[in-house]
Order: sequence, then structure tokens, then C-alpha cells
Amino acid sequence: MIKKKILVLPFASTSIISGPTLATNASDLLLTMSFDDDGQKRSINLRFVKQRAFRKRSESYCTEWHVTGVFDTVCEIQDSDWIDELNSAPANQNRGKWIMRHFMIYVDSFGCLEVVAESVAID
Repeated sequence: MIKKKILVLPFASTSIISGPTLATNASDLLLTMSFDDDGQKRSINLRFVKQRAFRKRSESYCTEWHVTGVFDTVCEIQDSDWIDELNSAPANQNRGKWIMRHFMIYVDSFGCLEVVAESVAID
């Protein structure tokens, strides 16, 4: 599996002052964080559009794979075994109809978040 860089957080996760928190908004998954930017509070939402599945690992369960190349960076995992697994689920009537991309990010003191979704953007 190959990690392809998609976007980088605008602030280092080591400067988080609140969050990160996970929430759903319709079919989207939001990772919300507030940062200290030279004394000013800045908030962002990392929006995973039309998420189909997600999983999170706490820092203590992350391996080198879960950190390297994805620290404060959203990468797309190409040739994902997880997407293959989701597509082979017997109850999936929409198999092949949805855009499914595997994204991964590591955030300091939060851990690794993996999301299968159509796209990702910063709000």
C-alpha cells in the first residue's frame, strides 16, 4: 500500500488547545480542532465527505506505519485492503456505485484516524 499526500493541516497538532473531536454531520465525518496561532484561537474542521467507515487508533497502539508520512498530513492509501474488504461485504447493495477512498492522518495526542470516504477537505 502506498501513501499519497492529499493535504497538510494549517497548524501543527502539537499546538492544539481543544479537541480533536469526531462528529457526524449528515453523511460526513468531521474532525474538529482548535489551535493556538500566536495567541489567537483558530478552529478547523477536517471534513470527510460521504464517509462509509472509519477507525481510530490511540497513540499507544500506533505502529510506525500509522505515523510515518501522515503526521498532521492527510494521505490517501492506494491499493487499500480495507476498501476491498468493505466492497466484498455481502450486504453491500451499492457495491461499485460509491466513490470509496481510504484516507489516513495522525494527530499528536489523538492517534491515527482512517476514513473511507468520497473526499476530504478543510472547512
